Amino acid sequence: MSERTVYRAVEATSVTPFSPRAIDRGIAAITVALARLGHSGMTAPLRAIDILQHRKTLDFVVDTISLRAEMHDKDKNSADVEELRQKVRKRVQDLLDTWEHIAGQKITLQYQREVGEAPPLLFDPLDPELEKQPLLARKFKAQRSLRDVEPTVNLWVRNPDGYEIEEEEK
Repeated sequence: MSERTVYRAVEATSVTPFSPRAIDRGIAAITVALARLGHSGMTAPLRAIDILQHRKTLDFVVDTISLRAEMHDKDKNSADVEELRQKVRKRVQDLLDTWEHIAGQKITLQYQREVGEAPPLLFDPLDPELEKQPLLARKFKAQRSLRDVEPTVNLWVRNPDGYEIEEEEK
């Protein structure tokens, strides 16, 4: 089975950026990235803790992401668009509030494991440390790529007689 055959049924996340599954996979990373890069005082790796000082100025993150959700699908009726915008808005607001709560319980906080011993805000979904985190902290699962959503699995193809089909030569 060729790699092209395996991926022919995979839909790019960019095609459905505000589907429920895409939101679950990407909203935490997008929220943190936009806050970090959109507020110069929070850009450095160890500045995740600074949400305690800058939380009120981060409403632009909520507005930007919810506006993007609203603009995503102009073909939907206005009630559906408004429902999506409000859902995304609440989700981003909750993430910022949770981030602020987490920071309030720490002395130091970094975005991811980059420098020193400060605990990270973001965790890779397959990081064994994630299971040890409180439920609130588990909201900050963030893949390095939106394609990295599941662990790799092996696929063995068998014919109707039960014999394994050998990999095609390239």
